[in-house]
Amino acid sequence: PAEYKGMKVPEVLLSGHQQKIEDWRTQQSIERTRQRRPDLLDE
Repeated sequence: PAEYKGMKVPEVLLSGHQQKIEDWRTQQSIERTRQRRPDLLDE
């Protein structure tokens, strides 16, 4: 569905393109780590 529990689902997830979905999930994971545990990332 394009909307779940009142929240819009990202277009990349609706696209069905597996490589783009994997890349998006990786970027989301890195961003969550940056927000919660920046000490784990060397930049």
